[in-house]
Amino acid sequence: MPVMSTEWQEQNQANKQNWCLGNQHAVDFLNCLFDAVELWDDLIDKDVVVEDSHVNRVFMSLMFSLPSNPWFMANYTYYQPLIMASINGFHDANEMAKSDKKHLRNLAFHVRNLGIEIHIATAFLLGGFEHMRKVSPEIREFYAFETFEEWERSHA
Repeated sequence: MPVMSTEWQEQNQANKQNWCLGNQHAVDFLNCLFDAVELWDDLIDKDVVVEDSHVNRVFMSLMFSLPSNPWFMANYTYYQPLIMASINGFHDANEMAKSDKKHLRNLAFHVRNLGIEIHIATAFLLGGFEHMRKVSPEIREFYAFETFEEWERSHA
């Protein structure tokens, strides 16, 4: 994933506030989880230098902040299968990205983003079906910051 600008990071936080209807514990959950996802991806891809401070922040968050987050704990059983499906998709995508078959590489490009469903599921939990339908296209568009061709070139 390319390094995101300060403006993108600020917009990301503003969007999460909107998508989560101002529920700070839900926003904190998403921030914690996707900070870990970003680190994991960087460690596997080895496409950026991983700073010790990032590793320390993520491990602290996963071992302390996430288990003490009231939103996550209240919705733990809802999120666990989604998180596991996202992890599985990450592994599948990493394998398919190496395929000589273009349709499998294209599938990898899409499967790697299954974690976006966690944002959408959070919107559903907080605001119901109508809220989820209102924000899900916006969530997908916001995180679709590269095309298949751009992604494929970076994974060649």
